[in-house]
Amino acid sequence: MQGYGESFIQRLQRSIEEEWKDHDFYSRLKGDTSNRLFADYIMHAADDELKHYRMFQYLYLQLTGKYHEFEPEMISYRSFEKGVIRAQQDEFKAAQMYKEMLFMVPSPVAYHAVFTAMIDEMEHATRFGTIYGRLK
Repeated sequence: MQGYGESFIQRLQRSIEEEWKDHDFYSRLKGDTSNRLFADYIMHAADDELKHYRMFQYLYLQLTGKYHEFEPEMISYRSFEKGVIRAQQDEFKAAQMYKEMLFMVPSPVAYHAVFTAMIDEMEHATRFGTIYGRLK
């Protein structure tokens, strides 16, 4: 299990970084398809990732008094199909981490943010699975 022994704040920091990275990844992945449905699904996920990033940064500010600063990373991929597979895997991992974080939340505001992100990540995994299925 990734993150075993991490505090809620440490996981929140990782979540902030991952949400930003995924937003950037999906914004680029969307440009690699001419299929309008695929592009809409991917853009929906990208928009949600930005929403999660902002929500988690605000939560971090409430809990620590400052924003989480980090050096953004970029996800690379070799093809649209490989990108879709990577995206779905990342969404499943994020949903699992948020499920674990729900048992650690320090406040009701934190619960709302983590629960919302967890549900959205499961939806994104379904959307990416749909895209992958249509590619075959």
